[in-house]
Amino acid sequence: MNFELLKNKNIILFGKSRALNGDEFAKQLLNHNIVLVDEMDAGVKVIVEGRLVNPIEQDRLDRLYAEKAAPIIAIEALEEWLCAAIDADKLLMSLKLSGDRDRLMGYLQNQYISNELFLRLLKLYNWEGVGFFESDNNRDITAALISRFYENIERNHNVQYANMGIMHLLNQSADLELTETIALLAPLQTALKEGCDNSTQKILNAIALHPSTSRTVLKQWLKRGNDDIQMLIAMRHDLDLQLQQYLLNLSKPIINEILSLNHTVDHQIALGLLKEYPENIAKHITLDRGLFSDLLDKYDFALAENLTLQLEMQERLLQRGEAVQIILAKNVKIADTVFEKLFNSDKVEVLRSLITNEQMQGAQLHLLFNRDSELFGIEIAANAKTDVAILHQLAESSEIEVLLSLAKNPSTPVDILYQFQLDRRLERAVKENSSFGKHIQRDNIGWDV
Repeated sequence: MNFELLKNKNIILFGKSRALNGDEFAKQLLNHNIVLVDEMDAGVKVIVEGRLVNPIEQDRLDRLYAEKAAPIIAIEALEEWLCAAIDADKLLMSLKLSGDRDRLMGYLQNQYISNELFLRLLKLYNWEGVGFFESDNNRDITAALISRFYENIERNHNVQYANMGIMHLLNQSADLELTETIALLAPLQTALKEGCDNSTQKILNAIALHPSTSRTVLKQWLKRGNDDIQMLIAMRHDLDLQLQQYLLNLSKPIINEILSLNHTVDHQIALGLLKEYPENIAKHITLDRGLFSDLLDKYDFALAENLTLQLEMQERLLQRGEAVQIILAKNVKIADTVFEKLFNSDKVEVLRSLITNEQMQGAQLHLLFNRDSELFGIEIAANAKTDVAILHQLAESSEIEVLLSLAKNPSTPVDILYQFQLDRRLERAVKENSSFGKHIQRDNIGWDV
């Protein structure tokens, strides 16, 4: 129905309004010059059927329906239109001036207002110095927040009343405005300052690590938060130089150590940490040529683990000898040409290390197996890309380490794992094999996995 046609018209309501209380319903109607009357003889153009229609009203409503006195509409459709047309700025000013908590709560529990308006209203709510679930009113508003934004709330309808509900909501949301609004709510601000229980701390942790948490929130939390919060923020990979510098200026050893492990830390910060944590910097910092050269002589082992090595750097590390090559062979970011050089090596330990690299392909494993099945048996047995025929051959081995590798390999055929399950030495490894567990659930129990 086109509700614009009701402007300057009279309507009558049978029963009660639903999303808006009685006074609020009348106010919103008047904003559209729609007059709510009590009697049909007042020139009623539309009859509205609300909730909780009493028997007397129901008789009148049935009679009017039979007489086709006027169109009858459901209250929900009218309220949805009214709420969509609310002047948000005017409503917010009215609520700020009046301090009417009941009216504010009514709107926060109104499913028809927009998400944007809900978040603006939520910032006005007075939590009265207690937590999200520590009063009946707070519990209702918390439930309204979670149920509004939680995906598939119908399938997990109790989450809005769970202490961890806000954390679960944050973990599934990428909404920057929602995350910031929750972060600045009074219960969390109090928890930052005074400490909190375990469930609230988990909410704080979720925000400290959340990819949508704004710089404004991070800056505030660094100043107000405890060591745990500062440590979590130091782990983030999106910190600008100013926030990194703030963390460094805290002069806390644990914070500095975490920064030294953060591969996105600015080089200016890295140089400040180099004296104290050189190996961490060598392993994790995003490298440039100058920094690589400065670190190469003393920290080549650590550099070999760095995932940001450029081809030129990898080539230089190849020249550092077998011990460095063994570490470099495990690096999943090495270039194809470097991988090929390592694969053609005659050094057994280098090849054993290379087999564990996720770049290793089935055909290459087959070549190494044919070259010396005993020399590389343990590593080939552990690789998920190993050909099934080879896995069957390795299952005949008498070496327990080879069999243990097979028992842990998710690609090992189920028939082999069933045999291994009977061996006490292998039983635990088979039970912990994720592939075997899924097989049992799917084929033996019938679960959908």
